[in-house]
Amino acid sequence: MLFKKFMNYMVMTTLIRRGRKALREMEEKSKHANQNSRDLLMRIVNDNKDTEYGRKYHFADIKSPEDFRKMVPYSSYDDYAPYIERVIDKGEKDLYTVYPIETYALSSGSVGVPKRVPVSAEALDIYSQYAAAKTFATCDNYYKEKTGKHHKFGMGLNTLEVTYQKTNDGKTLSGCISGAAAAEEKRFMPYGFTSPLEVVFPEETMNAKYLRVRYALAERNVTFMIGCFMTGLVDCMNYMKDHWEMLCYDIEKGIINPDIEISAELKAKLEKKIKADPERAEELRAEFKKGFEDPIVPRIWKNMSWVSAVGTSGFKPYTDKMRTFIGPNIPIDFLAYAASEALMGATKAVEEEEYVLLPQSGFYEFIPENAEDESKTLTIDQLEVGKRYEVVLTNLSGFYRYRIKDVVEVTGYYYESPMVRFAYRKSQLINISGEKMTEGDLAWSIAEFSKETGIPVHDYAVYADTNFPPGRYVVLIESDKPVDMSKIDYYSEVIDKKMGQANEGGYAYEREGENIAPAKLMVQQKDTHALYREVMVLRGTSENQLKLVRVLDTPFKQHFFLKMVEEGQELLHEQV
Repeated sequence: MLFKKFMNYMVMTTLIRRGRKALREMEEKSKHANQNSRDLLMRIVNDNKDTEYGRKYHFADIKSPEDFRKMVPYSSYDDYAPYIERVIDKGEKDLYTVYPIETYALSSGSVGVPKRVPVSAEALDIYSQYAAAKTFATCDNYYKEKTGKHHKFGMGLNTLEVTYQKTNDGKTLSGCISGAAAAEEKRFMPYGFTSPLEVVFPEETMNAKYLRVRYALAERNVTFMIGCFMTGLVDCMNYMKDHWEMLCYDIEKGIINPDIEISAELKAKLEKKIKADPERAEELRAEFKKGFEDPIVPRIWKNMSWVSAVGTSGFKPYTDKMRTFIGPNIPIDFLAYAASEALMGATKAVEEEEYVLLPQSGFYEFIPENAEDESKTLTIDQLEVGKRYEVVLTNLSGFYRYRIKDVVEVTGYYYESPMVRFAYRKSQLINISGEKMTEGDLAWSIAEFSKETGIPVHDYAVYADTNFPPGRYVVLIESDKPVDMSKIDYYSEVIDKKMGQANEGGYAYEREGENIAPAKLMVQQKDTHALYREVMVLRGTSENQLKLVRVLDTPFKQHFFLKMVEEGQELLHEQV
Protein backbone atom coordinates (compact mmCIF):
# COMPACT_ATOMS: atom_id res chain seq x y z
CA MET A 1 0.00 0.00 0.00
CA LEU A 2 2.79 2.43 0.89
CA PHE A 3 4.59 1.61 -2.37
CA LYS A 4 1.46 2.26 -4.40
CA LYS A 5 0.91 5.57 -2.59
CA PHE A 6 4.52 6.56 -3.24
CA MET A 7 4.23 5.65 -6.92
CA ASN A 8 0.98 7.63 -7.19
CA TYR A 9 2.78 10.65 -5.76
CA MET A 10 5.63 10.21 -8.25
CA VAL A 11 3.26 9.86 -11.21
CA MET A 12 1.21 12.91 -10.22
CA THR A 13 4.21 15.16 -9.55
CA THR A 14 5.90 14.05 -12.78
CA LEU A 15 2.79 14.85 -14.82
CA ILE A 16 2.41 18.24 -13.13
CA ARG A 17 6.07 19.06 -13.78
CA ARG A 18 5.77 18.06 -17.45
CA GLY A 19 2.55 20.03 -17.73
CA ARG A 20 4.10 23.17 -16.31
CA LYS A 21 6.92 22.84 -18.81
CA ALA A 22 4.32 22.60 -21.59
CA LEU A 23 2.54 25.73 -20.33
CA ARG A 24 5.85 27.63 -20.25
CA GLU A 25 6.57 26.53 -23.80
CA MET A 26 3.08 27.63 -24.86
CA GLU A 27 3.72 31.06 -23.41
CA GLU A 28 7.19 31.44 -24.93
CA LYS A 29 6.12 30.24 -28.37
CA SER A 30 3.04 32.47 -28.29
CA LYS A 31 5.10 35.59 -27.57
CA HIS A 32 6.64 35.29 -31.03
CA ALA A 33 3.99 33.16 -32.69
CA ASN A 34 4.24 34.86 -36.09
CA GLN A 35 7.96 34.22 -36.50
CA ASN A 36 7.81 30.78 -34.90
CA SER A 37 5.03 29.79 -37.28
CA ARG A 38 6.96 30.94 -40.36
CA ASP A 39 10.16 29.29 -39.14
CA LEU A 40 8.37 26.00 -38.58
CA LEU A 41 6.91 26.07 -42.08
CA MET A 42 10.29 26.67 -43.68
CA ARG A 43 11.83 23.85 -41.61
CA ILE A 44 9.10 21.47 -42.76
CA VAL A 45 9.51 22.51 -46.40
CA ASN A 46 13.32 22.28 -46.39
CA ASP A 47 13.38 18.95 -44.56
CA ASN A 48 10.93 17.39 -47.01
CA LYS A 49 12.09 18.92 -50.29
CA ASP A 50 13.49 15.60 -51.54
CA THR A 51 10.38 13.54 -50.81
CA GLU A 52 8.26 12.48 -53.76
CA TYR A 53 5.58 14.97 -52.69
CA GLY A 54 8.17 17.69 -52.16
CA ARG A 55 9.63 17.22 -55.63
CA LYS A 56 6.15 17.22 -57.17
CA TYR A 57 5.45 20.67 -55.76
CA HIS A 58 8.98 22.06 -56.00
CA PHE A 59 9.66 22.50 -52.29
CA ALA A 60 13.29 23.28 -53.11
CA ASP A 61 12.19 26.50 -54.83
CA ILE A 62 10.07 27.70 -51.92
CA LYS A 63 11.82 30.54 -50.08
CA SER A 64 8.95 32.00 -48.04
CA PRO A 65 5.48 31.22 -46.71
CA GLU A 66 4.14 33.33 -49.58
CA ASP A 67 5.87 31.04 -52.10
CA PHE A 68 4.46 28.04 -50.28
CA ARG A 69 0.90 29.32 -50.53
CA LYS A 70 1.31 30.05 -54.26
CA MET A 71 3.04 26.81 -55.27
CA VAL A 72 1.37 24.14 -53.11
CA PRO A 73 -2.33 23.39 -53.60
CA TYR A 74 -4.88 22.59 -50.94
CA SER A 75 -5.04 18.92 -50.08
CA SER A 76 -7.30 16.30 -48.51
CA TYR A 77 -6.69 12.81 -47.17
CA ASP A 78 -7.22 11.30 -50.62
CA ASP A 79 -4.06 13.08 -51.83
CA TYR A 80 -1.96 11.16 -49.29
CA ALA A 81 -3.74 7.79 -49.20
CA PRO A 82 -1.66 6.25 -52.05
CA TYR A 83 1.59 7.33 -50.36
CA ILE A 84 0.46 5.97 -46.99
CA GLU A 85 -0.47 2.64 -48.57
CA ARG A 86 2.93 2.38 -50.24
CA VAL A 87 4.72 3.08 -46.96
CA ILE A 88 2.66 0.60 -44.94
CA ASP A 89 2.28 -2.15 -47.52
CA LYS A 90 5.59 -1.91 -49.39
CA GLY A 91 7.93 -0.29 -46.91
CA GLU A 92 8.82 2.62 -49.21
CA LYS A 93 10.36 5.72 -47.62
CA ASP A 94 10.52 9.46 -48.12
CA LEU A 95 7.31 9.63 -50.11
CA TYR A 96 5.54 12.48 -48.34
CA THR A 97 7.65 13.07 -45.21
CA VAL A 98 11.09 12.28 -43.87
CA TYR A 99 9.94 12.52 -40.27
CA PRO A 100 9.71 9.16 -38.47
CA ILE A 101 6.09 8.04 -38.26
CA GLU A 102 5.37 6.68 -34.80
CA THR A 103 1.81 5.50 -35.38
CA TYR A 104 -1.18 5.73 -37.69
CA ALA A 105 -4.32 7.12 -36.09
CA LEU A 106 -7.42 5.35 -37.33
CA SER A 107 -9.64 8.36 -37.87
CA SER A 108 -13.34 7.65 -38.07
CA GLY A 109 -13.91 10.57 -40.41
CA SER A 110 -17.46 11.61 -41.22
CA VAL A 111 -18.35 8.81 -43.60
CA GLY A 112 -16.71 5.91 -45.35
CA VAL A 113 -13.69 3.78 -44.59
CA PRO A 114 -11.52 4.85 -41.63
CA LYS A 115 -8.48 6.90 -42.57
CA ARG A 116 -4.98 5.93 -41.47
CA VAL A 117 -3.57 9.29 -40.47
CA PRO A 118 0.23 9.34 -39.97
CA VAL A 119 1.52 10.74 -36.69
CA SER A 120 5.19 11.62 -36.37
CA ALA A 121 7.19 11.21 -33.17
CA GLU A 122 7.33 15.01 -32.77
CA ALA A 123 3.56 15.38 -33.19
CA LEU A 124 2.93 12.54 -30.74
CA ASP A 125 5.08 14.26 -28.15
CA ILE A 126 2.95 17.40 -28.47
CA TYR A 127 -0.12 15.27 -27.93
CA SER A 128 1.43 13.73 -24.83
CA GLN A 129 2.31 17.13 -23.41
CA TYR A 130 -0.88 19.04 -24.14
CA ALA A 131 -3.60 16.38 -24.05
CA ALA A 132 -2.42 14.84 -20.78
CA ALA A 133 0.34 16.48 -18.75
CA LYS A 134 -0.86 20.03 -19.36
CA THR A 135 -4.20 19.23 -17.73
CA PHE A 136 -2.56 18.10 -14.50
CA ALA A 137 -0.66 21.40 -14.40
CA THR A 138 -3.64 23.68 -15.11
CA CYS A 139 -5.70 21.94 -12.44
CA ASP A 140 -2.84 22.07 -9.95
CA ASN A 141 -2.32 25.76 -10.75
CA TYR A 142 -5.98 26.36 -9.91
CA TYR A 143 -5.57 24.89 -6.44
CA LYS A 144 -2.24 26.62 -5.90
CA GLU A 145 -3.89 29.97 -6.56
CA LYS A 146 -6.97 29.09 -4.52
CA THR A 147 -5.45 27.32 -1.51
CA GLY A 148 -1.69 27.66 -1.81
CA LYS A 149 -1.39 23.86 -1.99
CA HIS A 150 -1.33 21.09 -4.59
CA HIS A 151 -4.65 19.53 -5.48
CA LYS A 152 -5.23 16.31 -3.62
CA PHE A 153 -3.34 13.42 -5.16
CA GLY A 154 -5.07 10.14 -5.78
CA MET A 155 -6.44 7.86 -8.47
CA GLY A 156 -8.34 8.87 -11.57
CA LEU A 157 -11.40 7.54 -13.35
CA ASN A 158 -10.22 7.36 -16.96
CA THR A 159 -12.46 6.55 -19.91
CA LEU A 160 -9.52 6.03 -22.26
CA GLU A 161 -9.62 2.82 -24.26
CA VAL A 162 -6.58 1.85 -26.31
CA THR A 163 -7.03 -0.64 -29.12
CA TYR A 164 -4.41 -1.07 -31.79
CA GLN A 165 -2.92 -3.48 -34.29
CA LYS A 166 0.39 -3.94 -36.00
CA THR A 167 0.82 -2.70 -39.54
CA ASN A 168 2.55 -4.78 -42.19
CA ASP A 169 6.01 -3.56 -41.22
CA GLY A 170 5.52 -5.15 -37.80
CA LYS A 171 6.60 -2.02 -35.95
CA THR A 172 4.18 0.84 -36.42
CA LEU A 173 0.97 0.64 -34.40
CA SER A 174 -2.39 1.56 -35.83
CA GLY A 175 -4.93 3.11 -33.47
CA CYS A 176 -6.35 6.35 -32.14
CA ILE A 177 -3.75 9.02 -31.44
CA SER A 178 -4.76 9.49 -27.80
CA GLY A 179 -4.26 5.78 -27.30
CA ALA A 180 -0.83 5.88 -28.88
CA ALA A 181 0.20 8.61 -26.45
CA ALA A 182 -1.16 6.60 -23.51
CA ALA A 183 0.59 3.43 -24.59
CA GLU A 184 3.95 5.08 -23.93
CA GLU A 185 2.97 5.51 -20.26
CA LYS A 186 1.43 2.06 -19.85
CA ARG A 187 3.69 0.91 -17.02
CA PHE A 188 2.71 3.88 -14.85
CA MET A 189 -1.06 3.71 -15.42
CA PRO A 190 -1.86 1.28 -12.52
CA TYR A 191 -0.53 3.93 -10.13
CA GLY A 192 -2.63 6.76 -11.53
CA PHE A 193 -5.90 5.27 -12.77
CA THR A 194 -8.53 3.00 -11.25
CA SER A 195 -9.17 0.84 -14.32
CA PRO A 196 -6.93 -2.22 -14.67
CA LEU A 197 -4.74 -2.42 -17.76
CA GLU A 198 -6.97 -5.16 -19.17
CA VAL A 199 -9.75 -2.56 -19.44
CA VAL A 200 -7.61 0.27 -20.79
CA PHE A 201 -5.91 -2.01 -23.33
CA PRO A 202 -8.69 -4.51 -24.14
CA GLU A 203 -7.97 -7.64 -26.13
CA GLU A 204 -11.57 -8.79 -26.20
CA THR A 205 -15.10 -7.40 -26.20
CA MET A 206 -16.31 -6.51 -22.72
CA ASN A 207 -18.64 -4.20 -20.83
CA ALA A 208 -15.98 -1.55 -20.27
CA LYS A 209 -18.44 0.95 -18.81
CA TYR A 210 -19.34 -1.39 -15.98
CA LEU A 211 -15.71 -2.20 -15.25
CA ARG A 212 -14.62 1.46 -15.24
CA VAL A 213 -17.36 2.46 -12.83
CA ARG A 214 -17.07 -0.63 -10.65
CA TYR A 215 -13.32 -0.20 -10.08
CA ALA A 216 -13.65 3.56 -9.54
CA LEU A 217 -16.41 3.17 -6.96
CA ALA A 218 -14.36 0.62 -5.04
CA GLU A 219 -11.59 3.23 -4.65
CA ARG A 220 -12.25 5.88 -1.99
CA ASN A 221 -9.48 8.25 -3.03
CA VAL A 222 -10.55 9.11 -6.58
CA THR A 223 -9.42 12.71 -7.06
CA PHE A 224 -9.95 13.34 -10.78
CA MET A 225 -11.85 12.16 -13.84
CA ILE A 226 -10.42 12.42 -17.33
CA GLY A 227 -11.65 11.42 -20.76
CA CYS A 228 -11.34 12.34 -24.40
CA PHE A 229 -14.89 13.69 -24.79
CA MET A 230 -17.35 14.66 -22.05
CA THR A 231 -19.81 12.13 -23.45
CA GLY A 232 -17.70 9.27 -22.08
CA LEU A 233 -17.67 10.65 -18.55
CA VAL A 234 -21.39 11.41 -18.60
CA ASP A 235 -22.10 7.88 -19.86
CA CYS A 236 -20.18 6.52 -16.84
CA MET A 237 -22.12 8.74 -14.43
CA ASN A 238 -25.45 7.74 -15.98
CA TYR A 239 -24.46 4.08 -15.76
CA MET A 240 -23.62 4.54 -12.08
CA LYS A 241 -26.97 6.24 -11.47
CA ASP A 242 -28.93 3.47 -13.20
CA HIS A 243 -27.02 0.48 -11.76
CA TRP A 244 -25.78 1.55 -8.33
CA GLU A 245 -27.51 -1.29 -6.49
CA MET A 246 -25.77 -3.94 -8.60
CA LEU A 247 -22.43 -2.13 -8.34
CA CYS A 248 -22.64 -1.86 -4.56
CA TYR A 249 -23.51 -5.57 -4.29
CA ASP A 250 -20.51 -6.50 -6.43
CA ILE A 251 -18.17 -4.34 -4.33
CA GLU A 252 -19.57 -5.85 -1.13
CA LYS A 253 -19.00 -9.40 -2.38
CA GLY A 254 -15.75 -8.74 -4.26
CA ILE A 255 -17.03 -10.06 -7.58
CA ILE A 256 -17.48 -9.13 -11.22
CA ASN A 257 -21.21 -9.38 -11.82
CA PRO A 258 -22.12 -12.63 -13.61
CA ASP A 259 -24.49 -10.81 -15.99
CA ILE A 260 -21.71 -8.58 -17.35
CA GLU A 261 -20.29 -9.33 -20.79
CA ILE A 262 -16.76 -10.62 -20.20
CA SER A 263 -14.91 -13.87 -20.89
CA ALA A 264 -14.58 -16.40 -18.10
CA GLU A 265 -10.79 -16.19 -18.36
CA LEU A 266 -10.64 -12.43 -17.97
CA LYS A 267 -13.27 -12.45 -15.24
CA ALA A 268 -11.23 -14.93 -13.21
CA LYS A 269 -8.08 -12.88 -13.76
CA LEU A 270 -9.73 -9.64 -12.62
CA GLU A 271 -11.43 -11.20 -9.59
CA LYS A 272 -8.07 -12.33 -8.28
CA LYS A 273 -7.10 -8.68 -7.90
CA ILE A 274 -10.20 -7.48 -6.01
CA LYS A 275 -11.39 -8.04 -2.47
CA ALA A 276 -14.78 -7.93 -0.83
CA ASP A 277 -15.34 -4.54 0.77
CA PRO A 278 -18.67 -4.46 2.69
CA GLU A 279 -17.72 -1.21 4.42
CA ARG A 280 -17.17 0.68 1.16
CA ALA A 281 -20.34 -0.83 -0.30
CA GLU A 282 -22.38 0.43 2.65
CA GLU A 283 -20.85 3.90 2.42
CA LEU A 284 -21.91 4.08 -1.22
CA ARG A 285 -25.41 2.73 -0.61
CA ALA A 286 -26.03 5.33 2.06
CA GLU A 287 -25.24 8.16 -0.38
CA PHE A 288 -27.02 6.66 -3.38
CA LYS A 289 -30.20 6.16 -1.34
CA LYS A 290 -30.28 9.90 -0.68
CA GLY A 291 -30.82 10.38 -4.41
CA PHE A 292 -29.08 12.36 -7.13
CA GLU A 293 -30.66 15.78 -6.80
CA ASP A 294 -27.64 16.95 -4.81
CA PRO A 295 -24.34 16.35 -6.69
CA ILE A 296 -23.31 12.76 -6.06
CA VAL A 297 -19.62 12.88 -6.98
CA PRO A 298 -18.31 14.91 -4.00
CA ARG A 299 -20.42 12.72 -1.70
CA ILE A 300 -18.93 9.42 -2.80
CA TRP A 301 -15.40 10.70 -3.53
CA LYS A 302 -14.59 13.22 -0.81
CA ASN A 303 -11.30 14.31 -2.40
CA MET A 304 -12.53 14.80 -5.97
CA SER A 305 -10.57 17.78 -7.30
CA TRP A 306 -11.09 18.17 -11.04
CA VAL A 307 -12.55 16.86 -14.28
CA SER A 308 -11.03 17.07 -17.76
CA ALA A 309 -12.51 16.34 -21.19
CA VAL A 310 -13.46 18.13 -24.39
CA GLY A 311 -16.75 19.67 -23.37
CA THR A 312 -17.23 22.92 -25.26
CA SER A 313 -19.31 23.88 -28.32
CA GLY A 314 -21.48 20.92 -29.32
CA PHE A 315 -20.49 19.02 -26.18
CA LYS A 316 -21.88 21.75 -23.90
CA PRO A 317 -25.12 19.86 -23.08
CA TYR A 318 -22.95 17.04 -21.76
CA THR A 319 -20.86 19.46 -19.73
CA ASP A 320 -24.05 20.88 -18.23
CA LYS A 321 -25.16 17.35 -17.38
CA MET A 322 -21.76 16.56 -15.85
CA ARG A 323 -22.07 19.56 -13.56
CA THR A 324 -25.26 18.06 -12.08
CA PHE A 325 -23.10 15.15 -10.93
CA ILE A 326 -20.03 17.08 -9.75
CA GLY A 327 -21.57 20.32 -8.47
CA PRO A 328 -20.29 23.90 -8.75
CA ASN A 329 -17.04 23.56 -6.79
CA ILE A 330 -15.17 20.99 -8.90
CA PRO A 331 -13.41 22.73 -11.83
CA ILE A 332 -13.31 21.46 -15.40
CA ASP A 333 -10.37 21.67 -17.79
CA PHE A 334 -11.57 21.49 -21.38
CA LEU A 335 -8.38 19.79 -22.53
CA ALA A 336 -7.43 20.59 -26.13
CA TYR A 337 -8.53 21.41 -29.65
CA ALA A 338 -7.31 18.45 -31.63
CA ALA A 339 -7.86 16.11 -34.54
CA SER A 340 -6.05 13.02 -35.71
CA GLU A 341 -3.94 15.28 -37.92
CA ALA A 342 -2.59 17.41 -35.05
CA LEU A 343 -3.21 18.79 -31.60
CA MET A 344 -3.66 22.39 -32.64
CA GLY A 345 -4.68 24.19 -29.47
CA ALA A 346 -4.82 23.83 -25.70
CA THR A 347 -6.40 25.57 -22.75
CA LYS A 348 -4.11 27.52 -20.45
CA ALA A 349 -6.39 27.48 -17.39
CA VAL A 350 -9.35 25.53 -16.02
CA GLU A 351 -12.87 26.58 -17.07
CA GLU A 352 -11.54 28.46 -20.13
CA GLU A 353 -13.50 27.50 -23.24
CA GLU A 354 -10.99 28.94 -25.70
CA TYR A 355 -7.89 27.21 -27.02
CA VAL A 356 -4.54 28.83 -27.67
CA LEU A 357 -3.29 27.80 -31.12
CA LEU A 358 0.12 26.19 -30.75
CA PRO A 359 2.62 27.59 -33.29
CA GLN A 360 4.96 24.65 -32.62
CA SER A 361 2.32 22.16 -33.77
CA GLY A 362 1.82 23.30 -37.34
CA PHE A 363 1.57 26.14 -39.84
CA TYR A 364 -1.96 27.48 -39.98
CA GLU A 365 -3.81 29.26 -42.75
CA PHE A 366 -7.36 30.50 -42.59
CA ILE A 367 -10.15 30.87 -45.13
CA PRO A 368 -12.72 33.46 -44.01
CA GLU A 369 -16.19 32.02 -43.45
CA ASN A 370 -18.39 32.44 -46.54
CA ALA A 371 -15.44 33.76 -48.57
CA GLU A 372 -16.27 34.18 -52.26
CA ASP A 373 -12.68 33.38 -53.19
CA GLU A 374 -11.47 30.40 -51.16
CA SER A 375 -8.06 30.40 -52.84
CA LYS A 376 -6.86 33.26 -50.65
CA THR A 377 -5.84 32.51 -47.08
CA LEU A 378 -4.87 34.55 -44.05
CA THR A 379 -2.16 33.82 -41.50
CA ILE A 380 -2.40 33.99 -37.70
CA ASP A 381 -1.48 37.69 -37.59
CA GLN A 382 -4.27 38.68 -39.98
CA LEU A 383 -7.32 37.38 -38.13
CA GLU A 384 -10.12 39.49 -36.67
CA VAL A 385 -11.55 38.79 -33.24
CA GLY A 386 -15.16 37.68 -33.51
CA LYS A 387 -14.80 36.36 -37.06
CA ARG A 388 -14.91 32.72 -38.17
CA TYR A 389 -12.44 30.92 -40.39
CA GLU A 390 -11.88 27.50 -41.92
CA VAL A 391 -8.55 26.03 -40.80
CA VAL A 392 -5.94 24.90 -43.34
CA LEU A 393 -3.13 22.93 -41.71
CA THR A 394 0.45 22.04 -42.58
CA ASN A 395 1.50 19.61 -39.87
CA LEU A 396 4.56 17.74 -38.61
CA SER A 397 3.46 14.42 -40.08
CA GLY A 398 3.48 15.04 -43.83
CA PHE A 399 0.24 16.85 -44.63
CA TYR A 400 0.54 20.16 -46.50
CA ARG A 401 -2.18 22.82 -46.79
CA TYR A 402 -4.64 20.23 -45.55
CA ARG A 403 -8.28 21.28 -45.28
CA ILE A 404 -9.48 19.64 -42.10
CA LYS A 405 -12.99 21.13 -42.59
CA ASP A 406 -13.05 22.75 -39.14
CA VAL A 407 -14.44 26.25 -38.75
CA VAL A 408 -13.25 28.15 -35.67
CA GLU A 409 -14.16 31.50 -34.15
CA VAL A 410 -11.35 33.78 -33.01
CA THR A 411 -12.10 35.00 -29.47
CA GLY A 412 -8.89 36.92 -28.79
CA TYR A 413 -5.11 36.64 -28.72
CA TYR A 414 -2.64 35.20 -26.21
CA TYR A 415 0.39 37.33 -27.03
CA GLU A 416 0.61 36.66 -30.81
CA SER A 417 -1.26 33.33 -30.82
CA PRO A 418 -4.95 33.36 -31.72
CA MET A 419 -7.36 31.99 -29.16
CA VAL A 420 -10.13 30.05 -30.86
CA ARG A 421 -13.37 28.30 -30.14
CA PHE A 422 -14.54 25.42 -32.33
CA ALA A 423 -17.64 26.51 -34.27
CA TYR A 424 -18.60 23.64 -36.58
CA ARG A 425 -17.44 21.10 -39.10
CA LYS A 426 -17.86 22.19 -42.71
CA SER A 427 -18.70 18.62 -43.63
CA GLN A 428 -21.62 18.81 -41.15
CA LEU A 429 -23.24 21.65 -43.08
CA ILE A 430 -26.83 20.95 -44.23
CA ASN A 431 -27.95 22.34 -47.55
CA ILE A 432 -31.32 21.43 -49.03
CA SER A 433 -31.90 24.52 -51.15
CA GLY A 434 -28.82 26.72 -50.83
CA GLU A 435 -29.51 27.78 -47.23
CA LYS A 436 -26.22 26.34 -45.84
CA MET A 437 -27.40 25.63 -42.30
CA THR A 438 -24.34 25.07 -40.12
CA GLU A 439 -23.88 23.00 -36.98
CA GLY A 440 -23.51 26.31 -35.12
CA ASP A 441 -26.87 27.53 -36.46
CA LEU A 442 -28.49 24.32 -35.30
CA ALA A 443 -26.90 24.53 -31.83
CA TRP A 444 -28.20 28.09 -31.37
CA SER A 445 -31.67 27.06 -32.55
CA ILE A 446 -31.80 24.18 -30.06
CA ALA A 447 -30.67 26.41 -27.18
CA GLU A 448 -33.33 29.01 -28.00
CA PHE A 449 -35.94 26.28 -28.46
CA SER A 450 -35.18 25.04 -24.93
CA LYS A 451 -35.57 28.54 -23.50
CA GLU A 452 -38.94 29.12 -25.16
CA THR A 453 -40.47 25.69 -24.51
CA GLY A 454 -38.83 24.80 -21.20
CA ILE A 455 -37.72 21.44 -22.62
CA PRO A 456 -34.16 20.57 -21.52
CA VAL A 457 -32.57 19.10 -24.65
CA HIS A 458 -29.86 16.62 -23.72
CA ASP A 459 -28.86 15.76 -27.28
CA TYR A 460 -30.10 16.30 -30.81
CA ALA A 461 -29.58 15.54 -34.49
CA VAL A 462 -31.02 16.68 -37.80
CA TYR A 463 -32.08 14.82 -40.93
CA ALA A 464 -32.46 16.47 -44.32
CA ASP A 465 -35.68 14.87 -45.53
CA THR A 466 -35.72 15.25 -49.31
CA ASN A 467 -37.95 12.30 -50.18
CA PHE A 468 -40.65 14.67 -51.41
CA PRO A 469 -40.16 18.20 -52.72
CA PRO A 470 -39.46 20.79 -51.55
CA GLY A 471 -37.66 18.98 -48.68
CA ARG A 472 -37.57 19.80 -44.98
CA TYR A 473 -35.54 19.50 -41.81
CA VAL A 474 -36.44 16.78 -39.31
CA VAL A 475 -35.00 17.72 -35.93
CA LEU A 476 -34.71 14.89 -33.41
CA ILE A 477 -34.30 15.83 -29.75
CA GLU A 478 -33.51 13.77 -26.67
CA SER A 479 -34.61 15.16 -23.31
CA ASP A 480 -33.99 14.07 -19.73
CA LYS A 481 -37.61 14.84 -18.93
CA PRO A 482 -40.90 13.66 -20.49
CA VAL A 483 -42.10 15.74 -23.43
CA ASP A 484 -45.80 16.57 -23.84
CA MET A 485 -46.44 14.86 -27.18
CA SER A 486 -49.81 16.62 -27.58
CA LYS A 487 -47.82 19.82 -28.28
CA ILE A 488 -45.54 18.33 -30.93
CA ASP A 489 -46.96 20.53 -33.71
CA TYR A 490 -46.30 23.63 -31.60
CA TYR A 491 -42.77 22.43 -30.87
CA SER A 492 -42.21 21.96 -34.61
CA GLU A 493 -43.33 25.55 -35.22
CA VAL A 494 -40.92 26.82 -32.54
CA ILE A 495 -37.86 25.01 -33.90
CA ASP A 496 -38.75 26.13 -37.43
CA LYS A 497 -38.94 29.75 -36.24
CA LYS A 498 -35.64 29.49 -34.33
CA MET A 499 -33.84 28.02 -37.34
CA GLY A 500 -35.06 30.94 -39.40
CA GLN A 501 -33.71 33.38 -36.80
CA ALA A 502 -30.37 31.55 -36.70
CA ASN A 503 -29.96 31.62 -40.48
CA GLU A 504 -31.96 34.58 -41.76
CA GLY A 505 -30.16 34.94 -45.07
CA GLY A 506 -30.46 31.24 -45.86
CA TYR A 507 -33.08 29.17 -44.09
CA ALA A 508 -35.58 31.98 -43.46
CA TYR A 509 -35.22 33.20 -47.05
CA GLU A 510 -35.72 29.71 -48.51
CA ARG A 511 -38.70 29.07 -46.21
CA GLU A 512 -40.32 32.34 -47.28
CA GLY A 513 -39.86 31.35 -50.91
CA GLU A 514 -41.37 27.92 -50.14
CA ASN A 515 -38.20 26.22 -51.30
CA ILE A 516 -38.08 24.41 -47.94
CA ALA A 517 -41.11 23.00 -46.13
CA PRO A 518 -41.75 23.63 -42.40
CA ALA A 519 -39.43 21.74 -40.07
CA LYS A 520 -40.70 18.72 -38.19
CA LEU A 521 -39.63 17.97 -34.61
CA MET A 522 -39.48 14.41 -33.30
CA VAL A 523 -38.68 13.17 -29.79
CA GLN A 524 -36.10 10.43 -29.30
CA GLN A 525 -36.26 7.65 -26.76
CA LYS A 526 -34.16 8.09 -23.61
CA ASP A 527 -30.43 7.32 -24.05
CA THR A 528 -30.66 7.11 -27.85
CA HIS A 529 -27.29 8.79 -28.38
CA ALA A 530 -25.62 6.73 -25.63
CA LEU A 531 -26.96 3.56 -27.24
CA TYR A 532 -25.62 4.67 -30.62
CA ARG A 533 -22.16 5.07 -29.08
CA GLU A 534 -22.38 1.56 -27.62
CA VAL A 535 -23.39 0.14 -31.01
CA MET A 536 -20.48 1.89 -32.73
CA VAL A 537 -18.03 0.50 -30.16
CA LEU A 538 -19.36 -3.01 -30.86
CA ARG A 539 -18.82 -2.30 -34.58
CA GLY A 540 -15.14 -1.59 -33.87
CA THR A 541 -15.00 2.21 -33.46
CA SER A 542 -12.75 3.47 -30.66
CA GLU A 543 -14.64 5.29 -27.90
CA ASN A 544 -12.04 8.05 -28.15
CA GLN A 545 -13.19 8.83 -31.69
CA LEU A 546 -16.93 8.87 -31.14
CA LYS A 547 -17.82 12.44 -31.95
CA LEU A 548 -21.33 13.79 -31.53
CA VAL A 549 -23.87 12.89 -34.19
CA ARG A 550 -25.48 16.10 -35.40
CA VAL A 551 -26.29 15.33 -39.03
CA LEU A 552 -27.75 12.02 -40.16
CA ASP A 553 -25.50 11.86 -43.20
CA THR A 554 -25.23 8.09 -43.71
CA PRO A 555 -27.90 5.42 -44.27
CA PHE A 556 -26.87 3.69 -41.03
CA LYS A 557 -27.32 6.85 -38.94
CA GLN A 558 -30.63 7.59 -40.62
CA HIS A 559 -31.96 4.09 -40.00
CA PHE A 560 -30.79 4.03 -36.37
CA PHE A 561 -31.95 7.45 -35.23
CA LEU A 562 -35.22 7.59 -37.17
CA LYS A 563 -36.23 4.26 -35.61
CA MET A 564 -35.36 5.43 -32.07
CA VAL A 565 -38.27 7.83 -31.62
CA GLU A 566 -40.98 7.76 -28.99
CA GLU A 567 -44.05 5.71 -29.84
CA GLY A 568 -46.78 7.35 -31.88
CA GLN A 569 -44.46 9.35 -34.14
CA GLU A 570 -44.09 8.63 -37.80
CA LEU A 571 -41.95 10.23 -40.46
CA LEU A 572 -44.77 10.91 -42.90
CA HIS A 573 -43.71 12.19 -46.31
CA GLU A 574 -46.81 14.20 -47.06
CA GLN A 575 -46.85 16.32 -50.20
CA VAL A 576 -46.31 19.92 -49.08
